[in-house]
Amino acid sequence: MNGSQMQCWTWQNGSDWINKSCTTVHHYHMIYVIETILLPSFVGIICSTGLIGNVLILFTIIRSIRKTIPDIYICNLAVADLVHVTGMPFLIHQWAQGGEWVFGSTLCTIITSLDSCNQFSCCAIMTAMSLDRYLALVHPFRLTSFRTKSKTIKINLCLWAISLILALPVWTHAKVIKFKDGLESCAIDLTSPQDILWYTLYHTLTSFFFPLPLILICYILILCYTWDIHQENMKTGRYNPAIPRTRLKRLTKMVLVLVSIFVVSSAPYHVMQLVNLEITQPTTAYYIGYYTSICLSYASSGINPFLYILLSGNFRRKLSGCTKIQLKVTERELINIESTVKLSN
Repeated sequence: MNGSQMQCWTWQNGSDWINKSCTTVHHYHMIYVIETILLPSFVGIICSTGLIGNVLILFTIIRSIRKTIPDIYICNLAVADLVHVTGMPFLIHQWAQGGEWVFGSTLCTIITSLDSCNQFSCCAIMTAMSLDRYLALVHPFRLTSFRTKSKTIKINLCLWAISLILALPVWTHAKVIKFKDGLESCAIDLTSPQDILWYTLYHTLTSFFFPLPLILICYILILCYTWDIHQENMKTGRYNPAIPRTRLKRLTKMVLVLVSIFVVSSAPYHVMQLVNLEITQPTTAYYIGYYTSICLSYASSGINPFLYILLSGNFRRKLSGCTKIQLKVTERELINIESTVKLSN
């Protein structure tokens, strides 16, 4: 790459084919820099923040005495993001090495499959959370027997099982592929263009375009319900107890922001996957857009934990409570140490 670039700069502007050669060299050099330096660096930052944030979320929820139904969904989202973050270092290493995979075929299958499973599970949990918010706000006294902690846990276990089943094509086709130039890279081995087409459509529809309308419908119905109640209060000039409580509004706001982040981070990636089916000769702009969409798709795993803390007052109180308990234990240990020292003296 460097030798070709030097030769390119040595030539004078004498003919069209020389200019095209220079353009091609600059194109591949830019792609090389993006793949081996910029992409691994950005995803590495996401990996670090996501690891700290999601461990903090899980620690807070597990230590809290009173766990709510939204806590169960948030805990499962944190587990999914943590699984996602755990596999990132292997992908970062492959990008930084120019696509070379050195961890073996078995680990390639596991990491790629868990990465795909995470996409399915996150989308499924987001959909279930949206439906739960709709039932809690619009129909608070209906299906109360359905919205229990034990049944919510069972629902999440079913969502994980479904995600593992949906990821079966990745489990069976992800492996280390050896290219003609000797490069061994971890990827999903699809032999024909038709297989690539069907897998892309299958993955995009099941992990994004099918659940997205369900999520949007839930929030449209919530907004319509809230607006109707507000209009009724404006007409009568009095408070209607049917208005959602402040805490439920706060939870709904948090889930709405999480869903918005999910859409913003996932939509570009899935759109680029569909565009990729029609691309025969990728341009520099396409590569930049494609790698930007990859960065966005990973970004939600690092952002979500901090959104829980910022948007949920209840969650901040739980986090503060866990910290106070830890401080009390530490103070008690110090007192015991001081007492032991005094007795020994």
